[in-house]
Amino acid sequence: MSTETNLADRYGRSRDDRGPIRRNLGVIIVSTVIIVALVSWVIFTDALGFGPQTSARDLGFEDLTETSVTVEFELTATPGHEVACAVQALNTSFAIVGWKVFVYPPSQQRIRDIKETITTSQPATTGLVYQCWLT
Repeated sequence: MSTETNLADRYGRSRDDRGPIRRNLGVIIVSTVIIVALVSWVIFTDALGFGPQTSARDLGFEDLTETSVTVEFELTATPGHEVACAVQALNTSFAIVGWKVFVYPPSQQRIRDIKETITTSQPATTGLVYQCWLT
C-alpha cells in the first residue's frame, strides 16, 4: 500500500479519483454563466455602439426678432430612422427663453443641414441644439 492510501484510510479521507474537469465543474459552470450574461448584456444594450445612432452639431444662430431665433445645425443620423431634436434659445443669463422639439422623418441621407426657428419669451443671445434622439 502506498503512503497516500494509508493516510486516507487512517484519517477518513477519500482519494480524489475525479479528473480536473469534474473537480472544477462548479467553477466552469459559474464562469460560463457569467460570460454568457456579459455577452448578452453587450449585445442587447448596444454598449459598443453598433446600432442606429444620432448626433447634432451646432452651426450657428440668427436673431430674427425680439421674440424669435433661428438655429442652424447639422443632424447626423442612421439612414431610415426618425429623429427628434430639442432646440433651445438662451438669454444673457443662460436661462432658457425658448424651447421646441422638432421631429424629422426618416431619410436616406446620413447628414442633413437643418434650420429651425423657435419663438422666445425674451430676446435671445444664442440658440443651439440641446439633444437629438431616435424615435
